[in-house]
Amino acid sequence: MDLNTENLRKLFYAFNAYLQRGLGGGWTEWTRFCSVINSSTAIEKYPMTIIQGAMREWVGPRLINEIEGKTFDVKNRDFEHTEGVNRNDIEDDNIGFYEALFTEMGINAANLWPELAAEALTGSGNWADGKPFFSASRKIGKAAINNVVSGALSVSTYETARSQMMQFRKADGTPIGLVPDLLMVGPALENTARRILKAELVAEGGNTVSNVHKDEAEVLVNPFLVGDNGNKWYLVCTRRGIKPVIVQKRKEGALQRWDKDTDPCVKDHNRCDYGLHYRGASAMVAPQLIVGGNLE
Repeated sequence: MDLNTENLRKLFYAFNAYLQRGLGGGWTEWTRFCSVINSSTAIEKYPMTIIQGAMREWVGPRLINEIEGKTFDVKNRDFEHTEGVNRNDIEDDNIGFYEALFTEMGINAANLWPELAAEALTGSGNWADGKPFFSASRKIGKAAINNVVSGALSVSTYETARSQMMQFRKADGTPIGLVPDLLMVGPALENTARRILKAELVAEGGNTVSNVHKDEAEVLVNPFLVGDNGNKWYLVCTRRGIKPVIVQKRKEGALQRWDKDTDPCVKDHNRCDYGLHYRGASAMVAPQLIVGGNLE
């Protein structure tokens, strides 16, 4: 293939088509436990008391609820992925394997967001109040929020987590009214989670009885909860105005090309470069909406 402007343009369009195919192949179920925030600045601010207020009997003037109190900042981060294509391969029409490479590039770009979500979910840093996000001793106003359960996933620990969440209260002390609807685990705990929530019958006291927890919540297997995080599990309420994890998207850049004779990669290395630039972040925002288990 001649390395003229038109052929390089066509090659770029082909690589971009492979990339777009890959972008549709990422893991998409992360949106079940994450809210997407379209960011417009370098740093976004979030209030600690997102879940507040309630309907009240209207007697006299309206009572105005406003977001107040401590906020915390989530700073967008920069991410890039760049692939180099040897110009000799282009000249020799030896570019067939680049289809798989650019398709994989797209998949990796799509998976940036669930990877960031898993990083936030399993992180060890403190939340806005100075305590770990998953804490047994948090107070928000009048409400005590214990969103931690010790021990491996089992019927007993699942029941404990569900009971804890359903008793959570708002900052003014009134019940939130949460009903958890999602049990999130990594691949190592998939069978355990499905036995708890999908089995028709279970053993109890030497007998076989109906499973009272069948379909009480859905099971989500998160493929990014592996390794040291493979035995952690999370019970989530996803039916409120926000979800416990936010994914903050600032930029999902289009594929860029550096294939002119004057580009340093071409001039110095006989190579065309193609790259992506994304900006974003993820953070935990609502401890009332998620209980973590076996986090030690």
